[in-house]
Amino acid sequence: MAGDPTNAGQWAGADVFVAPVGTAGPTDLTTPWGVDWEVAGLLDGEEGFTWERDMEEAEHFAWGGILVRKTRSKHKRTVKFVALEDNEVTFELANPGSSRTTADGVTTSIVRVPLSADFAIGMELRDGNKVKRRIIKRATADVDGEVKESENELTATSFLVTLYPEANGDLYTELSGEID
Repeated sequence: MAGDPTNAGQWAGADVFVAPVGTAGPTDLTTPWGVDWEVAGLLDGEEGFTWERDMEEAEHFAWGGILVRKTRSKHKRTVKFVALEDNEVTFELANPGSSRTTADGVTTSIVRVPLSADFAIGMELRDGNKVKRRIIKRATADVDGEVKESENELTATSFLVTLYPEANGDLYTELSGEID
């Protein structure tokens, strides 16, 4: 058999963390996420993280039909995940600019027309001693599709996160490897 099965990824656990724009993430695989990073809670593992890239490409030909160059522009990177909890983090992602307070066991949410809100996002995947962390310094989120509340299914909110590059073009930092 050609290849190395240990390089194939199937992840037993994952988390999403959200923080203010530019918040530094961990620089290794074992340091806990800092106090500014809030966890989004339970995620739909079957849906996982779905990454998508989109861009425009143009091919440029010389006389005689000879391809001489290919250019790319309007690069866009997104990642989708599904949250299973309604908590402070997911509420803010779904309803930027809205408010939520709890007093005497009653939570009151004032939901406003969503504003655009930038944040930093971190994603961590785990399987045994394998860990992969991605730290994105600036992103926005949108609810992707409908949110269904029913008696037969968990309420799930699908988020589409758009990544914004840093001035030098960096989209995110990825750390991966095995821990002891």
